[in-house]
Amino acid sequence: MEQGHASRLVGWKRIAAHLGCSERTARRWEREEDLPVHRQQHEKRSTVYAVATELDAWFTSRSQQSGTAELAQSPGRSPGALVAAALILVLLVVAAVVLLPRSESPGNAGVATMSADPIAVDLYERGRELWRQRGEVPNGRAIKLLTEAVERDDRFAEAWAALASAWLTYPTYADDMPLDRAVDEALLAADRAVQLNPGLAEPRSVMASIAQRQGDWLRSERIYRDALVADPDNTSLMLWFAGHYRELGMIQKTQQLTRSALDLDPNSPPILTEIAMNQNALGDLEDSMRRLDYLWFDLGVETPVVWIGRWFGLTELGDFDAALAWIERSPFSSFKPELRRYVERQRDAGPNNPDAFAGSIVAAYEAGLPAWLAYHLLDQGGEPSAALGVLDQESANGTFDTSVVLFYPRGGSARSSERFVELVDRLGYMEYWRANGAPDICRDEPATPLCAALSSDP
Repeated sequence: MEQGHASRLVGWKRIAAHLGCSERTARRWEREEDLPVHRQQHEKRSTVYAVATELDAWFTSRSQQSGTAELAQSPGRSPGALVAAALILVLLVVAAVVLLPRSESPGNAGVATMSADPIAVDLYERGRELWRQRGEVPNGRAIKLLTEAVERDDRFAEAWAALASAWLTYPTYADDMPLDRAVDEALLAADRAVQLNPGLAEPRSVMASIAQRQGDWLRSERIYRDALVADPDNTSLMLWFAGHYRELGMIQKTQQLTRSALDLDPNSPPILTEIAMNQNALGDLEDSMRRLDYLWFDLGVETPVVWIGRWFGLTELGDFDAALAWIERSPFSSFKPELRRYVERQRDAGPNNPDAFAGSIVAAYEAGLPAWLAYHLLDQGGEPSAALGVLDQESANGTFDTSVVLFYPRGGSARSSERFVELVDRLGYMEYWRANGAPDICRDEPATPLCAALSSDP
């Protein structure tokens, strides 16, 4: 394509101004999200420039790259499991779990700390690109290349960090990979990366994610606090930490961290999305819908999490016709019948053939509907026993992704039972709350078994 000089934006300052973000954010987007930036090499240095039309096209398309299509091509996974994995990955992007690392050292923003060995760097870049592709084969090849990179240069912190992430995600695609081994390998690589460069956020996020999977939320918090001391202005890290609080039902703290991140990066779609979803959980549904509409219709951020936020909002506002119409634009195409059934149940204001409703949602869950969505539909749909059945199955594995639905302020009756307390205790939440305070719902529900148990603790 011919690139005329009139369309060029020379230098990071002009590129950032065109995108409406800081120079630091523009640099991060180039590293982490393939922002189309070019370099013209001179004798002693290179000039950075971008083409305005390419930037505009990238900004429009970036939110549509959810990874679902990539996962759908991954071998060795059932369609239901693929959909569940894709949805979990996409929804966790709000907490920046799939963001790539900043290659910066503390106090020296923007300065790469890559290896001096060009072969090791090449192995790292090829491995990182394979990891982005997802799937069993590319993830396995990524581990092989990244392992070669650190064998060539055992002080290559970024490669160790990438290796940690690759090991952590590998069991998602490889059924024959023991989870314990993958976790051990991920922790070893992450620990090595942090020793070499304490300012890297990615290996700390791996450590925190593993701690959460193991139900050790106190350790997860310590990891994030230490990471923010090392890199206090890292907005990706702030979002990961916000996700830690969100999973624990502490939405006020989630919003505080997210707004701190927004002050540093006011045009970040993940941060704007997080704030919009938090507003719903905090009870300001109309403000949440306004923000979600801005993201979807004005900015073109057509991600699954924005879609589901609008759909929940339309249903809660009682705009059932709009909620049904919105399903036609759903990224969750495999589960549209269950979504319609839920809206119709809410519209009819009461159980209508409850066994059929609960049975259809549970069957969809067994076919791959994410646990958090199945739980929410059942709980809000007046089927607490079935909802607790889903929570029971998930907590038996030691984790419940997107557990904020368990502590939704306008929740159903599932958490009014003693069984709910037993299940969340299995996930490690009660230990954390006893040490750091109860979730936000206990301000409005002090008499529920969960909140009563926490308030009676010495």
